[in-house]
Amino acid sequence: MATEYDLQRASVIQVAFAADAGFMLPLGVALTSLAETHAPGEVAATILHAGVPAADIARVERSVAGRVQLTWRRVAESEVAGAHYSTFLTPASLFRLLLPQFLPAGLERVIYLDCDTVIAGSLRPLWELDLGHHLVAAARDAGAPFPAGPCGTDWQGLGLAPGAPYLNTGVLVIPLASWRANDVSRRVLEVLRASQPRWGDQDGLNVVMQGRWLELPRRWNLQTSDVDGRGLAWALWRQDVDAALADPAIVHYTERDKPWMPGSRHPLAERWFAALDASAWCGWRPDRRSRPLVRRVGSRVKAAWRILTAKPAGVAA
Repeated sequence: MATEYDLQRASVIQVAFAADAGFMLPLGVALTSLAETHAPGEVAATILHAGVPAADIARVERSVAGRVQLTWRRVAESEVAGAHYSTFLTPASLFRLLLPQFLPAGLERVIYLDCDTVIAGSLRPLWELDLGHHLVAAARDAGAPFPAGPCGTDWQGLGLAPGAPYLNTGVLVIPLASWRANDVSRRVLEVLRASQPRWGDQDGLNVVMQGRWLELPRRWNLQTSDVDGRGLAWALWRQDVDAALADPAIVHYTERDKPWMPGSRHPLAERWFAALDASAWCGWRPDRRSRPLVRRVGSRVKAAWRILTAKPAGVAA
């Protein structure tokens, strides 16, 4: 376990995750990738969790033993009671909002990472990044780079400018003292208790951070629709996407096609499994026979729809 002194050493890169029992495998993979890309002792990680079995904690710790210092902090779900979160997530997704409360007062900043990430390069540049007056550094969301649009949110109800930059919360560089001084955590939770925005605390953070966040290059949060060509970034910031694909620092397995799910077709799934095979889950693979019925039926419906709506050969669209 890391000591309070270790957590406040300026030379040690401080990262944080939020997880529940259902995300121990992805957390173990993310932490292993962190260990593989940094020198032993260069990084310390704090995990905010909703209560996980001791056996799972032990397995995660075996994955990074002697390389990454881990501190586990249990969070009561009552801390975020009444706050809205996205329907496909759990209350633990809100725990990142509580980092200023659960990290030492002397710690100046932390790099928050979602569990569905693989770290492919050193985080030192993020740790040493000049944030200026900004309240956070983040990359734009690949599916909704603006509040308005088919994948956007209720920008009118939330008071967001429709064409403003819209951040993704999977990778955040957080200046903790500034968050405390600006009461960020309470303000975001207030938004989530007063409304039910489409993307949960990501919407809440975008509301509170309007005009006060620093945009990161896409290599620091390479998202799924950047990788498979569906993201607007290909049309808007092609050079940034090309550079990210050539030299990603953090791969973020966004959306619902996760490598650990049966039937996943993610283009960078092998990168995730390479990290897994360096962890205490080495050799594990999803059982493709257990692919959920709803997902199997949904795929068949979509395939049938493509056949029914396809134009016959030689017929103009």
